[in-house]
Amino acid sequence: MPHVIIRLAIPSDAAQLADLRWLSREPHAQRAEPLAEFTPRFSAWLATALDSGQWLAAVAPDSTQLVGCMFLQQVATVPVPGVLSRHWGYITHSFVRETYRNQSLGTRMLELLIGQARQLQLHELHVWPSFAAVSLYTRAGFLSPEQLRAAEPPDESSYVLPLS
Repeated sequence: MPHVIIRLAIPSDAAQLADLRWLSREPHAQRAEPLAEFTPRFSAWLATALDSGQWLAAVAPDSTQLVGCMFLQQVATVPVPGVLSRHWGYITHSFVRETYRNQSLGTRMLELLIGQARQLQLHELHVWPSFAAVSLYTRAGFLSPEQLRAAEPPDESSYVLPLS
């Protein structure tokens, strides 16, 4: 397969991102809201999200379509005395079309978002990965809170990448 150039999403990616989001869901969720109904709702959300500056998405386009995506939300914390601004990031909705998996697209999208998080001076990144995706995040340096405290990790923990 040709080399895929990872880039940040733009508003015109909305319909294809809606398609990826819809494809990532279980059949019962797809039946609950057909793609034709979901796309306008997702597209409106994406326009607002990207315009807010609080959301970024890395996308993996091949020559005809988006084949993967990963989102980053900036989350502001409650103000702290002596700290003017402190934000953390939430990585969510990582998805790659099945025929494109195991080609490092997830790794490359994550690297792009980690770079963006560093530029934005986010304090840390959080992710709640599926069991199958844990290795993607741990290879990138994410640690469970239990690992950060040198305790045994539970079955379902969040993973954190300290950025500072």
